[in-house]
Amino acid sequence: MFSEIIKLLNERGVLSVQEIALALKIESSALRPMLGMLERKGKVEKMELPCKTACAGGCTQSDSMTYYKVTIDA
Repeated sequence: MFSEIIKLLNERGVLSVQEIALALKIESSALRPMLGMLERKGKVEKMELPCKTACAGGCTQSDSMTYYKVTIDA
């Protein structure tokens, strides 16, 4: 699954957690730990957009506001 994530990001560039989960047909809750491991290994880079809704936490939009891309060294 890790190689499929890297391949997808190499092919499509920057994708949100939601877009990756849809493309790989897995739940975003299962995907997040895998992305975290790839990030710790330096394979992918995480980019988060600032929330503009000024909510007090518990954001339901986090999967569509967190993006990943392959690092240069991957």
